[in-house]
Amino acid sequence: MGSCWSDGSGRGGGMVGVGGNTSSSAAAAGGYASPNDAVDNYLKSRGFNGLFSQIELSFSASNLRDMDVTSKTDAMVVVFTKGRDGTLSESFRSEVVLNSLNPKWIKKFNIRYQFEVVQTLL
Repeated sequence: MGSCWSDGSGRGGGMVGVGGNTSSSAAAAGGYASPNDAVDNYLKSRGFNGLFSQIELSFSASNLRDMDVTSKTDAMVVVFTKGRDGTLSESFRSEVVLNSLNPKWIKKFNIRYQFEVVQTLL
């Protein structure tokens, strides 16, 4: 990729590398979490939002089976993200809606949708 530098504004000045490999020590020291984040932040600072979009998901259910004995079902939503290696990690957990077979959850789930990248949610 060569030498790509930004002016480092907001980081105390100086030149800051853009893109390339990042290490866990760089991420812990305030660096970027992945190489794509550096490019995304650079383009976003210049007004380009074409690589990804923030989307908000809201959830509801209808006609759930009544699984409780003395009352109606207490429902909740759990969203998992499937990684590149096939592992699942929990991304979102909603509040519990008590005694409802047709719940509508109040809490929203915000996710960064990357175009042309398969993102599996369960």
